[in-house]
Amino acid sequence: MTGLMLMLSLFSLTTGCQDKPEEAPPLVLESGDEAAEYSLTEVMKGTLEETISLQCYYRKNAEQEVYFPVSGKQIRKICVQEGDIVKKGDLLAELAIGNIEDQIDELQYRIERNELQLAYIDEDEKLDEESRYNSLVYMSKRTDEDVEDYEKQLQVSRDRNEQKRNSYRDSIEFDKKKLAALQTELSQSRVYAQFDGKVSKVEKGLIGTTSNIEKCIMTVVDDQEGYFECEKEQYMSYLTAESYSMTVMFGNGRGEYELVPRDRDSWGEKQYFSIKKGDNIEGLEVDDKGEIHVVTERKENALYLPNECIRNAGDKNYVYVVTEEGLRDVVWVTVGLHGDGVTEILEGLQEGDKVIRRG
Repeated sequence: MTGLMLMLSLFSLTTGCQDKPEEAPPLVLESGDEAAEYSLTEVMKGTLEETISLQCYYRKNAEQEVYFPVSGKQIRKICVQEGDIVKKGDLLAELAIGNIEDQIDELQYRIERNELQLAYIDEDEKLDEESRYNSLVYMSKRTDEDVEDYEKQLQVSRDRNEQKRNSYRDSIEFDKKKLAALQTELSQSRVYAQFDGKVSKVEKGLIGTTSNIEKCIMTVVDDQEGYFECEKEQYMSYLTAESYSMTVMFGNGRGEYELVPRDRDSWGEKQYFSIKKGDNIEGLEVDDKGEIHVVTERKENALYLPNECIRNAGDKNYVYVVTEEGLRDVVWVTVGLHGDGVTEILEGLQEGDKVIRRG
């Protein structure tokens, strides 16, 4: 205890004749063996970079969230599993629709048959009229009554044929409307892949349940190379480097990556980066989050200290130094840039000065 009191007295004597800064922080000296336990760090000079971390998210060029277009139908079949590779147009899932396909085949057959019958009527009518006309022309003794009879029979034949046409037309129109309704129902009962890709997610226990147009049943992402997307338009002026380091903290894709700007001319509200290299590219999934480290300011020949050396008193900064007598003393400093774990010293210290480091 006597040693501690002596150190405090010496400190008071050495500092009493100096101008004290306003609001000087209290100094705490440890007693006993702890009084000598501290580490010193030199003020260093070199290149200092101030950086910010911008969040970005992993994206694919295309992503298909799959929904059934109708509600209230029983889900009959899920054709894929998570991780499956699909091609554009592959069937993904379907609803129970009974024998709609057989009905569609029957209607298509009837429509084609009736359209063919219509064509036959036209051909038969043409041949019949030619035959009637030739019979009239080649009559040896043709009278006005013959001509009148020819015209009456011709009109009767035309009326009869028109009735047949109308009957076929009505049948065709009715069947086409029914066919369109069934085809719509069929199309709404199935969902297909919109592009080549990979099934990234499938809801469990869907078969036998009822469809809901608001429920996403699966997600398909394209199998092309992914990219990272950032939404920091206010920092675009800093994004001028050729490449950037990025860290993904969570998920199967966690690790360190190097990104390069992509389609810079298209940048606006969003900025895009391709992956040059990385620890777990194959493990990346859509919406995985990373942080890009961007330099906002750079200084050469800057004085700096580790952050652990700098302390605060209100809006002022100071460090502890050790006097020749082995006592701690306060030096007030003016700071500048804040780099990666270090802070620039603008005033108060010189290169090589030694300060006490916390921790």
